[in-house]
Amino acid sequence: MGVTRRPLCQFRSVLVEPTAAPQLFARPRAFTIAKRPGETNEDAWQHSHKGAGAVSDGASVSFDSAAWSRLLVRRFAQHPHFDESWLAEAIAAYATLHDRDSLPWMQQAAFDRGSFASLIGVTDRGGGRIGLLAIGDSLALLCDGDRIVDSFPYQAPEQFDADPQLLSTNTSENAFLKDPERASELSREWDLGPLVDPALLCVTDALGRWILTERERDSSPIALLRAVASRRAFARLVEEERMAGRMRRDDTTLLAYWDWSPGDRSGE
Repeated sequence: MGVTRRPLCQFRSVLVEPTAAPQLFARPRAFTIAKRPGETNEDAWQHSHKGAGAVSDGASVSFDSAAWSRLLVRRFAQHPHFDESWLAEAIAAYATLHDRDSLPWMQQAAFDRGSFASLIGVTDRGGGRIGLLAIGDSLALLCDGDRIVDSFPYQAPEQFDADPQLLSTNTSENAFLKDPERASELSREWDLGPLVDPALLCVTDALGRWILTERERDSSPIALLRAVASRRAFARLVEEERMAGRMRRDDTTLLAYWDWSPGDRSGE
């Protein structure tokens, strides 16, 4: 995952918090595996009783991005909104994890450049409506049965070719959030009401690109993922697709909400 820079503009809050007492998500199914056995997995996911879930993918080229991705998802699950103060507190919490002065000078330089990670955050807003936050190249997908209805922030696999804009522990690298036009593109709301069999998936980039690329296959990628019931089965599916050249070898994470009751969707 690469990193790009944008000019400083006026900061704009991006709120995705519930608008009413949430109808809690059904308990999710979640799996994550590293790019290779024995290597650090820089992906992270979290779900909370507050009706919020999150997925993050740490950028391998940055300093301790695994800790940064874990911190982001835990914070979003417990505090499901996003604005300037939320991010400032996350950065402050990350700073307590490392004693900069005790690091070798090369690691100090890497620490100062910052850690980078994507963030997908989802909240149950009640009445069958889902709030989304998307920063970087992790992906949320809305499905009806095994059919993809919408995806956010990308709709085509080619969009993963561009360097994503990521959240950083270096405040100056988050200047893109101060661009009102850019900030307005970070959030969305989905309505489950019209769907017969709604499902919500949050995935990191390797899995997201695979889903969008393989969506026209005779065997739906959503159906394949729905059939996965264990970490071992998930690892087997991912490794098969990697070996076939259809999925990029990278840390790979799925957070899936397959089931809602009729009351959850209608707000009854």
